[in-house]
Amino acid sequence: MVKWIKLYKNQYLGFFALGVILFFVQELPYMVMPLFNLTSNPIMEMPEVSPFLNGLEKILGILSIAILILIVEKDAKWFSLSSKKELFFFTVAMMMLLINFGGWIFYFVGYQSKALMIVCLVAAVPLYYVFLGLWRKNYVLAITGVLFFIVHVSHVSMNLLM
Repeated sequence: MVKWIKLYKNQYLGFFALGVILFFVQELPYMVMPLFNLTSNPIMEMPEVSPFLNGLEKILGILSIAILILIVEKDAKWFSLSSKKELFFFTVAMMMLLINFGGWIFYFVGYQSKALMIVCLVAAVPLYYVFLGLWRKNYVLAITGVLFFIVHVSHVSMNLLM
């Protein structure tokens, strides 16, 4: 982990290489999607209800990824589970990832209910970033992730209900 410029208190502009890996792991379902011959792909073929929410969702999603990778805490290690809080938040983040992957498995085999998509494919992802932020004491990420959660779930729910 590299720290370049102090931003405020214990937060630095830097580079968290594990953050890149954590992002790519979360993106794996999209990378393998072309390998599946999906007869229906509603998550990728949704009608767009709100261009404003669509733009805001993309901004918050990209911002969450950028903050995960580029904002580091002063005393943070590359990987740490040394406190009960760290262990708890990392475990919950991994549970969100497993919920997301489980949802994708159902989605890929053709079970594509709206509830499954909203809970497993939509809500779990921003919550993954929220708990990664809490694990890393990156509260800017945690707050951005909460905003991403609200907008992402609202926007996709509106699109799916069209």
